[in-house]
Parts: sequence; structure tokens; C-alpha cells
Amino acid sequence: MSVLRRTRAGAEHAPPPPGVPVLEVVDVSVRFGGVQAVSDANIRAEHGEVTGLIGPNGAGKTTTFNVITGLEQPSSGLIRLAGEDISRLGPYQRARRGMARTFQRLEVFGSLTVRENVLAAAEFRKGWSSDRRDPQKVADELLARVGLRSVADERVHALPTGLARLVELGRALATRPRLLLLDEPASGLDSTETDALGDLLVDLAADGMAVLVVEHDVDLVMKICNRIHVLDFGRIISVGTPREVQNDPHVQAAYLGTEDPVGEESP
Repeated sequence: MSVLRRTRAGAEHAPPPPGVPVLEVVDVSVRFGGVQAVSDANIRAEHGEVTGLIGPNGAGKTTTFNVITGLEQPSSGLIRLAGEDISRLGPYQRARRGMARTFQRLEVFGSLTVRENVLAAAEFRKGWSSDRRDPQKVADELLARVGLRSVADERVHALPTGLARLVELGRALATRPRLLLLDEPASGLDSTETDALGDLLVDLAADGMAVLVVEHDVDLVMKICNRIHVLDFGRIISVGTPREVQNDPHVQAAYLGTEDPVGEESP
């Protein structure tokens, strides 16, 4: 049984009320000078589900993640976490309310060992939360959960990229988030590792977490996600189940480069 499942009943972050998503992005727009990076985006991530955010390169996915986590301020719109408007809160305040993320460009403590990376997050959390669990035990359990126990004493800078991404994931989980945002988590993983990651993310959602994934591995997204949002040129062009998104002509146009979605004419 996982550390998350064991502690779920006593978790600080209770599930939101029925009908209230863990994350709600409402009409968010982001402008950088004359560039409209994101336009009126609406995204929901539900308790107990894996939600995908996909789109071509440059679609605005990482910018959207940065707005959700407080690293960028939107030009307009708001962010709600379990019904609370957190739009004016900083990243650390959002983290303490149950939000954690990984990055497309790895952000790890390279000179520390794998275990020390995860332990640091567990220690930080104990410092600001009411969780009295032993950080050493939390770190060991999470290393087993994400498949890193065999390299626990290795320096992270010496690891392959794929394993280093799992370190970042384990460190995020050590904060016991109710919303986990992953930016390209399968990058650098081989097919076996990717399958294991997919199973882990589904399992985390089954434990009650909301997981939001940005990922270019479309096969992985279609396999693990309950619902997918497709972003293209900063706009959400499709929302639905994997099957609905795959069959959407707007999505096919964005990915396959067809001139016009089926049933539409050029102006």
C-alpha cells in the first residue's frame, strides 16, 4: 500500500465539495508585449483523474502551467484551487495549499543524492505543515513508489535524464499535493519506463489526487487520461475523452497540418 493511500484519511487537503474541481482555470489570457501566448483558456482537473494538456510545440502549454503555479501572472482570468481563488497568491502559497509540479527543463539538486532530493522536500513540508510523519520514512517509501530505491545513494547529476525526472516526481510527491502538474514527465524514458510511469500516474489518481499532464507522447496521454484539453496557438480547441479528442477534426488539423477542419470553409 502506498504512502499516499495510507495517509489519505488524515490528509490536510480534503477533497473539494461535489461538483467542484480541484483545479479550475477560468478565461485565462497571457500576453507578452505584442504576443498573445494564451487566449481565454478554460481548464478543469478533477479529483481522482488524470487530465491531459496537449498541443503542438509553442502552443502555450508551459506558459499555462506557469500561470497555474504562480510563476507567471495572467493578463486576465483567474485560477481556483478546490474552489478557492488563488490568482493573487505566490508559488509557495499555492504549494502549501496542495499544488506541486515538475518542469520541462529539469529542476533537481544535482549535487545531492536521489534520497536527499526527496528527503529535502519531505523535511520542508514538515516545517510548514501539521504532518508529523518522519521525513526519512516518507522519503524511503516514495523512492520505492517511483522505482528509485536501487539508485537512492547516487548523485542526481550522474543519472540519465529519465531517472532524474523520476527524482523530480518523487520530490513533488513528498509535499503530498492534491494537485500534481507534470511537464513532459516521460521525456528521456524508454518504453518500459514510460509504461511504468503511466501506471503510477493512474494509481496516484486512484488514491484521490488530481493529476494534470503536459506530454508529447500522445500514446501515453491517450492511455492514461480521463479527459484531455488541446491547446493550439494559445487557445483551447478541443476538450473531451481520448476518443473524442482523437476524432475531433480541429485536433487533426492542428497535429496533421490539414488546411481546414472537416466541415469548415476557409474565409
